[in-house]
Amino acid sequence: MTQLEHLQAVLLDMAKYIDELCRKNGIEYHLNGGTAIGAIRHHGFIPWDDDFDIEMTPSNYYRFIEVCRTQLDTNKYYLQVGPSEAWPMDTSKLRLLNTHIEEPGAYADTEEHKGIFIDIFRIDHAAPTKWGRIWQYVCAKYIICYQIRKRPHEDASLAKKILIALSFPQRWSVVRKFLLHQQTRYNNRPTEHYGLFTQKTRYPHCIIRREAITPKTYVSFEDTTLPMPVRYDEYLRTVFGNYMQLPPIEKQCCQHMQEIDFGPY
Repeated sequence: MTQLEHLQAVLLDMAKYIDELCRKNGIEYHLNGGTAIGAIRHHGFIPWDDDFDIEMTPSNYYRFIEVCRTQLDTNKYYLQVGPSEAWPMDTSKLRLLNTHIEEPGAYADTEEHKGIFIDIFRIDHAAPTKWGRIWQYVCAKYIICYQIRKRPHEDASLAKKILIALSFPQRWSVVRKFLLHQQTRYNNRPTEHYGLFTQKTRYPHCIIRREAITPKTYVSFEDTTLPMPVRYDEYLRTVFGNYMQLPPIEKQCCQHMQEIDFGPY
């Protein structure tokens, strides 16, 4: 077994744990990013993929965090919830304790919490108008510029460094709260679209019709089944375009796997 195969096996075991916890508590989620592409194109991991991503609607996301506070196996896992001083990004990670992985641009409060992880993203309800959705997107990206100032970004492009520097008004909490309110203001009401605002997806590929997200179906993934939207083709084409086409050979490489200590796993 190669190191990548070992990592994928560990990630799959973690994914099964999340799925069991979500099924037990009636929490809906689905695969996203390269994990979602892998589920449909490869019926499992993309052969060179070294991470695992899932996403949830706001009510399910916050429900998952609450459930983890009382039901998570804290002898094995740690839930890194953001944004906080310990984790500045507005996403969460389920980390495997007693392991270690060096991720480019990573951030953790302690060395103990730099374990192998699964990314958990929240997808926000999007505004009913195009300009409202663009405004949400702009607010979200400006927030991210401030959040990543705490992460190593020496290798960032000049343009990115300038945007990070220009995010300084968010040092004042009233500015941060205003921007976050603009991004999430529709999360307590039904809308026709969702926005993948906390992810790297660019506008308009981050705007997904509600019907493309719900309901869910379980698809084959390695030796198990995991949830995807029933209309996964619409969902994946909106975000990635022709997701069935393999990328150029030079891009078929790992993005996160640098130094890994699997510990007892």
